[in-house]
Amino acid sequence: MANIQNWNLIDTNKTSGTAKLKCPACTDTRKNKQDRSLYVNFNSGVGKCFNDGCSALFFRDSIEKSIVRDKYTLPEQIWKNYTNLSNELVKWSEEERKINQYTLKHFGITEEKYYQPALSKEVNNIVFNYFEGDVLVNKKYRSGNKKFTQSKNGKPIFYNINSIIGEDECYITEGELDVLALYEIGIKNAISIPNGANDNDNYWLNSEKYLKDIKKFYIATDNDESGNNVAEKIAQRLGRYRCERVLFDGKDANDDLKTGVLQKTIHNKKKYPVNGTFTSEDLWDKMDVLYENGLPNCIEIKNKSLSCINSIFKLMFGHLCVGTGIPSHGKSNFTEWLVLNYVLEGDLKASFFSPEHQPLELHYSTFAQKIIGKNYFYEIEGTPRMTKEELIEFKDWANQKIYLTSPDAGEFATWDWLFDKFREQIFSFGINIFVVDAWNKVEFTGNRTERENISKTLSRLTQFAQQNNVLIIVIAHPTKMKKEAGAYEKPTLYDVSGSADFRNQTHDGFCIYRYFDEEQYTTFTNLKTKYSFQGDIGKEVEFSYHKPSGRYYERNTEIQDYNLLHYKKQKEEFEFAQELTPFPIINPVDAFGEPYDAESDVPF
Repeated sequence: MANIQNWNLIDTNKTSGTAKLKCPACTDTRKNKQDRSLYVNFNSGVGKCFNDGCSALFFRDSIEKSIVRDKYTLPEQIWKNYTNLSNELVKWSEEERKINQYTLKHFGITEEKYYQPALSKEVNNIVFNYFEGDVLVNKKYRSGNKKFTQSKNGKPIFYNINSIIGEDECYITEGELDVLALYEIGIKNAISIPNGANDNDNYWLNSEKYLKDIKKFYIATDNDESGNNVAEKIAQRLGRYRCERVLFDGKDANDDLKTGVLQKTIHNKKKYPVNGTFTSEDLWDKMDVLYENGLPNCIEIKNKSLSCINSIFKLMFGHLCVGTGIPSHGKSNFTEWLVLNYVLEGDLKASFFSPEHQPLELHYSTFAQKIIGKNYFYEIEGTPRMTKEELIEFKDWANQKIYLTSPDAGEFATWDWLFDKFREQIFSFGINIFVVDAWNKVEFTGNRTERENISKTLSRLTQFAQQNNVLIIVIAHPTKMKKEAGAYEKPTLYDVSGSADFRNQTHDGFCIYRYFDEEQYTTFTNLKTKYSFQGDIGKEVEFSYHKPSGRYYERNTEIQDYNLLHYKKQKEEFEFAQELTPFPIINPVDAFGEPYDAESDVPF
């Protein structure tokens, strides 16, 4: 039977002459989506796809009208069964299911009397034969009244598994007839779960080698509660980040084929949201409430910094970096400022796991302050509050650049969970930089000792950074606190809680330390760099804190008034010219509160 398609599917405004276009019947199933295999003659109203696997035909007028107009005489139209199946089965397939007999032949559909346990008797069945390579590994029997059974001790595997070998994309349905329905519209890389809505580990294990290299899955299960449930299970197994849900008008693909809309609805796809990942768009309403109503009743959030540290410290992709510092010295705040500058300068994307920074919209407000250069809530020391227009500008930028990671209700932030989030975010959003703040907020699993847990996790982090060419920054608290003249000494990576591996297994490291003497300033110290060209270990730079924005600036330098989103333009125009109005510098005590009590225990 000819593959006749709806003329209205042709995507062009052309009404005369000829054109080579992308074929709507097969483009979505082909590796080269730009291939123009459809030749259309608009004068005659006829189009043909020259892709061997498609050969779709398009007629502007119906075939009947064309025959009448041209006074053709057709042979007598006598229906004939070209299969080895019964006439009843073939007519049922063509008339009831709109699946032609040539599709039945392609899939090797057979007919057989077999015992149906649900009916307690032997009945005639349509048989879906499961092949793996050239081997028949299972048979599924469907009676006329829709009872199912499978061959005894057959190998559980996805139906039509051969069709996805070597493919980048795959459609997954909830029934064999839906696979046949998709084939009717030119989609050949479709498989079906063998047990309907019943999930089973065995067919997953047997099919794993065929699924593992697929880049994109289109989950086309039934459009009902059970179908949605099985779709969720499938997405969970495969990784939600590489799945999209197909939304049919009817119950399933075969229903939409029967009503003539499958060619359209197969493109009705929805991406799965990635659990635990938030963009600014997800929080816009809450951010607006925060902007209009002010700070909620919660503890003050510590802010961060960056300045000119390039002379002593540079980071690289594929590295794990550990930052440490005494509590209340601003290590988290400084790291955020550093990362925001990396994102802007390199046109990168960053993800922050910071469970202490809640609610999420408040955390986003601190990013907005650093980017815009003004306080989110009010005017401070002559610096005006950021305008609504500036906030909108930030949200538009942050929605594509800054992501937050947080467990959903009932989830626990384990290292296994966090690595899964990292993988999903790399695939879904192209994240370049991951920040974990802090190390002790992620739980270990298993029965290892603390030292073993630290060593294994640091190894996984370094390996993950290298394999995915991303930068991972972990903030870790020190526990070995040394005092000199009543104040804590500057910690090193050897002072981090639990193990010397924080020094030995990481690529890079730094320390943030705040001085509470008369001048009040913060230092950034290079504790470790993997390569000598990255910087000088032991060297430090000094910074002053700017309260209105939460930024850090190199000590004893003039602070320039600029929006970081306009940084490049302003840099070109002004080169941070002296005539720009400097911001006042606030001392860290005012920004963060009193220094850490030297007589109390170190908090965790």
